[in-house]
This record gives sequence, structure tokens and C-alpha cells, in this order.
Amino acid sequence: YEIADAIKDGWLVSVMARTVVVHDLDLSDVSTTGGDLNQGELAEQLERERSTHEMAASITKECDDRRAIVFAVTVRQARRMAEILNDYKPDCARWVSGETPTEDRRQTLAAHKRGECQFMVNVGVLTEGYDDPGVGMIVVARPTKSRALFAQMLGRGTRLAPGKKDCLV
Repeated sequence: YEIADAIKDGWLVSVMARTVVVHDLDLSDVSTTGGDLNQGELAEQLERERSTHEMAASITKECDDRRAIVFAVTVRQARRMAEILNDYKPDCARWVSGETPTEDRRQTLAAHKRGECQFMVNVGVLTEGYDDPGVGMIVVARPTKSRALFAQMLGRGTRLAPGKKDCLV
């Protein structure tokens, strides 16, 4: 059962895809390891300051008032992305990772669900099993060749909610 089938059958909201060009980002030299992009090489590209600023500028431009989940590849990228998003729009972003203490992570995610911050940047925490139907935008700031991983990330924004018509990806 594919995501497109679930959308057609009314179980998920439709997806509106946006592609953003990040001029300073070149993934042509990132090799494939185990069927996906090499995490170390990917990190080298995504942790560049200029790339992070370009992504953050595009995210804040595209989001409107949608609450969003941003998927990052490393803790360093997640932390810096949240800092830069907050530079563009004060107090709009927080971040979590597997290194975030459990209670801090719980409180941070609850604050996002309550709308206290617009962007939740994460590293591998919200990919599976996280449910917040109010999320209206998914930012894939960690490219992947894995169809399953991409579908899991996409799925965090396609949950049905009252008044929700689509998810911007």
C-alpha cells in the first residue's frame, strides 16, 4: 500500500512538493554506502554555513504559518539550522536528537505540538512513530536514496487533521 494510494483513498492529505536549489550544495561527490548516501560525506556538504543559510532562507520563505518538521543528517547540522532559522525569525525553531535527554526531548516536542515554535529540527528522532497531525510542512534537509526513509519522513506531515488540506514538502 503506497502513500499515493492512501492519499487517493482519503487516509492521508495530499502532498505539494517544492524543490529548492541550494547553490553551494554539491552532492555529486557523495558516494553511496549501503544503498544510501554516505553520511560522513553528506555531512561535509550539509554542514557548510552557506548551505545552511540558503536552506533556512528558503524554509522561512515557503512555510507561511505551517508548523514544520525539518530532517537533518547530523547533530551539528540540526543545531546550526535551528540557530539560523531563529536568526531569520526569532524563537521559531528548536532541535532534538538522540543525544537530547528524554525529558528535554519530550518537553521540546510538546512545545512544538502546542505551536510554541514553528520548526522542529531533528536528527533521526521523528522519522518513525512520531504523530503530530498539525504538522503541515516537511523539510528534507538530509537527502537520501532510501525510498523507505523518504516515505517515513514524508509520512510525518501527511496525517489527517481538521481543516488540513495538504502537506508542503
